[in-house]
Amino acid sequence: MPLPIPGRVADVVRQSTVQVTAGTQSSGSGVVVSPQQVITNAHVVRATDLKVESWEGAIINAKLVKLDRTRDLALLSVPGLRTQPLPLGDSNALRAGTPVLAIGNPLGFVGAVSSGVVHSLARRWIRADLRLAPGNSGGPLADFKGQLVGINTMVANDGLAYSIPSRSVQRFLSNAPHHKLGVIIRPVEFQPRRVGLLVLGLVPGSAAEQASLMPGDILTGANGVRFEHVDDLPESLEHVRDGRLQIEFHRGNHDTLRHVTVAIPHA
Repeated sequence: MPLPIPGRVADVVRQSTVQVTAGTQSSGSGVVVSPQQVITNAHVVRATDLKVESWEGAIINAKLVKLDRTRDLALLSVPGLRTQPLPLGDSNALRAGTPVLAIGNPLGFVGAVSSGVVHSLARRWIRADLRLAPGNSGGPLADFKGQLVGINTMVANDGLAYSIPSRSVQRFLSNAPHHKLGVIIRPVEFQPRRVGLLVLGLVPGSAAEQASLMPGDILTGANGVRFEHVDDLPESLEHVRDGRLQIEFHRGNHDTLRHVTVAIPHA
């Protein structure tokens, strides 16, 4: 099987990348994921006057179709956009060291390309060792097959680029139902390199209340995965498949780990 040529892959991805302008305040990138539809970051879409500029230079008015600030994703409808969609890849197939490309419009440089490798993976983020700058937000992270494996979002203090995995993008596009546990929580320091989610209250009649969770409980994991960040609980809820979620928690004497299986209804 012949190896892909990075320059040719970059050219293909660039042609599916657009510039997104929201009013006069913000500008970012986006990627065409289906005919006349563009996905970008929610934080790029900060005004109602939305415009998309294609690789060919066509400027088209866009309409917000769907917004999810939790995932930081937005879907735009762009009537008349003739740009070829970028095929969706599988972010779960990535490994540390996988070469990737980022395309966007950093600092006004249209269609700029940066390359690097996947640094590490988490359920919520792809972290890559490549350069991003303002204007890259919402643009594609692509593998060397020319497939969309992430949506570029930000650069953290460690200098790594953070991207939303394509698996999250796919769930966003599929209109999959959200699941709710029904707890009001606050993150607390629990153990070194661990986070606990202190239950402050329960929604009456919620799944959490029916499972006999109580205010004061400290949630520490779900389905065998320990929480490391406050976002790990909503991420676990996204992965519910059979309507049940096993919660690990501590009550009273924090030395004792407890488990409860919660029946999770669709929102």
